[in-house]
Amino acid sequence: MVFDFLKELMSFWGRQKRNWKVVVTRQVFNRFFNQTTMQFSSIYIRALGASPIELGSVNSASGLVGALISIPVGLLQDRYSLRKVFLLGVAFSTFVPIIYALSNHWSMILPAIVLSTVGMRLGSCVVLCDLSLKSEDRATGKALCEGMGSAPALVAPVIAAYMITFFGGISVEGIRPLYWTQFTAQVTLLLFVFTQLGEIARAKNDKEITGFLEDFRDIFKHGKALKRFILFSTVESFTMSMVGPFRVPFANEIKEVGQYILGLMATAPLLVEVLFSTPLGRLSDKIGRKKVFYILIPIICFSNLLFVAAPIPELLILSSLLLGFNTILTTVAQGAMTPELVSSEYLGRWRGLLGLFAGLVSIPAPIIGGFIWEHFAPSYIFIIPVFMELLLRIPIIATIPETLKRG
Repeated sequence: MVFDFLKELMSFWGRQKRNWKVVVTRQVFNRFFNQTTMQFSSIYIRALGASPIELGSVNSASGLVGALISIPVGLLQDRYSLRKVFLLGVAFSTFVPIIYALSNHWSMILPAIVLSTVGMRLGSCVVLCDLSLKSEDRATGKALCEGMGSAPALVAPVIAAYMITFFGGISVEGIRPLYWTQFTAQVTLLLFVFTQLGEIARAKNDKEITGFLEDFRDIFKHGKALKRFILFSTVESFTMSMVGPFRVPFANEIKEVGQYILGLMATAPLLVEVLFSTPLGRLSDKIGRKKVFYILIPIICFSNLLFVAAPIPELLILSSLLLGFNTILTTVAQGAMTPELVSSEYLGRWRGLLGLFAGLVSIPAPIIGGFIWEHFAPSYIFIIPVFMELLLRIPIIATIPETLKRG
């Protein structure tokens, strides 16, 4: 059975396009070096002097920039060379870690947040992936990319913890060398993609450009259940933006765990992604996207509740382990469903529209999280998303039709 599964994956890899393989290869290494800093970025900003609300404000800058550029980026992706747009985004992302490395006050991080958001939107691989994979292969492809990207990243947080210990512990000077290492890797990956990535083929869009509003009205004419899916996706963006900046500070300051537990907390969800992304991707390509959502959402809710209630560090690690299913849900099941709601020639604008709403709610969400931390209780930040999943997201997804198409 295992042999048949591996044989099926090898066959899947062999029939995919070169550009998809190049993007996946870049994603694997990029994910590794991002993981060395990701778990400690909020602590780094706090160590540079940011209060909880100021930490939320830094992350709000990402939402503001994302809201402003999502629509223009979507138009660029639909009208111009995807290769050039992607390379421009990768180039912008390359310089983010050096800004972190040179910062000596939390406010100096703001340009890096702006540049990172622009880079991630322009250099997003999701549209390339959407265009490269057939519907019956889409969830598997996204899952394989997620699983392969997570495998080497498993050791990244632990390596980061050892580096921080070597350079003096959890402090500005202890974390700063991680960003210099990340910058060196980003330069190398930029050169790799520039030399290996070819032009991305797609259906030709012969429609005359008629104007901004008309261009986006067309999306709703050629899609299904889009307004409901926007709400479904936006609720998730809000909760992730509210929770994201405070998960590690909560473990460090409230639960009083050090860099090694934080490193294991970062590794744990990656282990789930490595082990379960591809099987759940194949399952999503067989039984449908919505059924996988119904399977995973109770696990994710339990993860958040366990994170708040955990009396010992080992349960924090277990909570983080279970949280890995949230990434699988977002990138595999929901990620496969997203492009299947519209025609391929509208993918850039559709992604841009989703990015606009995600950016808009991501502006107040981290500040609301910081306000809850300071004026109520930090634990509420992690409990509220559970109610939003149960009372909003599940009822909404129940009304959206299944999108899986078998060729």
